[in-house]
Amino acid sequence: MLLIALLLLAQPDPCSWLAPGASFAPPQRSTAVPAYSGQAPGTRCEYAGNRGTNVELIVYVDHSPAEAQVTFQKLSAFFPATSKPSGIGDAAYFDQQHAIHVLKGKTRFYIRISSSDPDATREKQARDFATSIVAKL
Repeated sequence: MLLIALLLLAQPDPCSWLAPGASFAPPQRSTAVPAYSGQAPGTRCEYAGNRGTNVELIVYVDHSPAEAQVTFQKLSAFFPATSKPSGIGDAAYFDQQHAIHVLKGKTRFYIRISSSDPDATREKQARDFATSIVAKL
């Protein structure tokens, strides 16, 4: 019983990693399909804002940092980078939808912000959220 409790403490709910603020409803949690066969499923968290801003966070914890890095590289072919911000995790990039993809150890995550804000504003918000998540890993 103690081992189970320790494992739960060691792996907190990824939906609790992101706290967009009081203007958002509690996150809707679902399972994200793994990118490739044999990989663990991920966690998808959707935060609905009352001003038309929505945040999507998808988190995968792979078996090892090497597996996460290979998968991150493979997926970048499907979601090409438009820019690569420095200082966020082991690697990070923005895709054409202005969503940020981040690799940190054996964790990969994606943040997409949907709103009427300009692209640069949404990217800054995603970068800020990503930085706060990396600090928790």
